[in-house]
Amino acid sequence: MVDRSKIKEVLLDQFGDISGILDKCHVERLVEPELRGALADTLVKVISGVRRCGKSVLAHRVLKDLPYGYVNFDDERLADVKTSDLNLVLEVLLELKPGIKYILLDEIQNIEKWELFVARLQRGGYKVIITGSNAHLLSRDLSTHLTGRHKVFEIYPFSFLEYLRSRGMESARDKDLSTRSRAEISAAFSDYFSAGGFPELPGIVDKKSYLHDLYDKILTQDIALRHGVRHIKTLKDIALYTANNYASKLSYQNIKEAYGLGSIHTVKNYLAYMQEAYLFFAVEAFSHKARECVRLPRKMYGIDAALLRSISVSGQKNEGRLLENLVYLELLRRKKQVFYYSDPQRKYEVDFVCRPSAGGAVELIQVCLDTNRAEVEARELGGLQSALNVFKNVASGGLMLITLDRSGTQRLAGSQVKFVPAWEWLLNP
Repeated sequence: MVDRSKIKEVLLDQFGDISGILDKCHVERLVEPELRGALADTLVKVISGVRRCGKSVLAHRVLKDLPYGYVNFDDERLADVKTSDLNLVLEVLLELKPGIKYILLDEIQNIEKWELFVARLQRGGYKVIITGSNAHLLSRDLSTHLTGRHKVFEIYPFSFLEYLRSRGMESARDKDLSTRSRAEISAAFSDYFSAGGFPELPGIVDKKSYLHDLYDKILTQDIALRHGVRHIKTLKDIALYTANNYASKLSYQNIKEAYGLGSIHTVKNYLAYMQEAYLFFAVEAFSHKARECVRLPRKMYGIDAALLRSISVSGQKNEGRLLENLVYLELLRRKKQVFYYSDPQRKYEVDFVCRPSAGGAVELIQVCLDTNRAEVEARELGGLQSALNVFKNVASGGLMLITLDRSGTQRLAGSQVKFVPAWEWLLNP
């Protein structure tokens, strides 16, 4: 059992850290109004997302004017805390913060059987908010003991709108933009496209070291440690391969052969772990046949442009794929179901076939950095035209080519394709 005085000392230190945490970011996150409104009910709130994307700051922001207690389990001084010690942690917390109604638990999934403790807190009348950087572990454990009694709020690195907020430029998104305002937003987008969206990064001098350290911690702590991965070099090799082939088709078999692995299951497991930790995301090919979706290669996307640039060779060279990656992340924030389309002859593709999570009319979205060359435009429009033969229920305005700076429309097979600059699309959901 851990020492009571040690727990008290750690919690007092953590309480003292709160003001510093809040000073790190004064940006209202897109999910913040919904989360703030949900505090009134009794459901356990789960804030989930990649390491250092602002989960803790978000939690403290919505709780700052409420009577709440706070324990951060991602603290090496609490590394010895076991399931049997959690009641002692609660006793010390209530001693230091009498009368609290809300309890914030940071990275509590580090403790075995943590979900039993959370369920007990909920039964005791406390309103519980937890944060975590592993989607699967949180949902798997909560579904056992808190089925229907919790709600997940996923957050990501800054969206472009949040990035503008961080620079005091949110008012620039008014619809009637002057030429100067458009130029300012376009310039801000160039910075965002290069710098990515991790909230702390603008204040970091050695950005490359920061990103490398973040990447290493995700692999070693959020993946290898939590899943008991023994072959860490193989894990890192597969992660680097994926980072160098983002926005491209990947098959388990190709990765297995590239590293001479004995089993395809190792590749499947490691890629699944990376997705659970929000490092990479997989997009399947569209097919009306479930078996076909599984058989065809997936396209993988990374969590942030700056992180991809720092860890991959291709991230420094292929701006077109980085733009596609950025668009995918925004579709993820908008809770779209996303696939890619490839015609049977594999001649044409559409980057994203997406629909609302509830279903309905689809959007067909191509992403192209340079649409000035005739052959590039023909390829992108050819993909859309091929897809129109398959998807009969396309949403109004849902035929789109997202570009770096081109706007306008073009007729295609009786439909109208919208050319939209990426910054404009990002600001107009």
